Amino acid sequence: MTARPRLGLVAGGVLLGALCLVAAPAVADWTDTATVTGTTITAATVPAPVLACGGLSLGSVQFNWPAVAGATGYTVTFIDSTGTASASYDTTGTSFAATSGALITSGTARVRAKVPYGGGATTWISGPSNVRNYSAVAGLVGLCS
Repeated sequence: MTARPRLGLVAGGVLLGALCLVAAPAVADWTDTATVTGTTITAATVPAPVLACGGLSLGSVQFNWPAVAGATGYTVTFIDSTGTASASYDTTGTSFAATSGALITSGTARVRAKVPYGGGATTWISGPSNVRNYSAVAGLVGLCS
């Protein structure tokens, strides 16, 4: 074996070793921990809420959604025009009014449901709802579509 092929094998081995050392992602959409006893594990799915626009309003943008069975709270997230989550708010109700002055002037919104599991020791979070676009015209009139 010549030096050139051997060097390629060494470089390939180093690359493979480096890939094995890369840590798994610390966060995923549906990760959670719980103590397991017995021989049967049952998984549940938390349905995503269906986000709707509220009525036309002055100084705020209105959102609402039907309750998700078992949910004790919701997280409403606003995403700016660059695709970055700009703000998140927790609420226990099924509606949210975002004031245009405290929020960005336009972007998208979505909501996730939070459902306690295992006697409340663990909270499962739904996937994101459908997306709604919003804007504040002249900083006064909240529009949602």
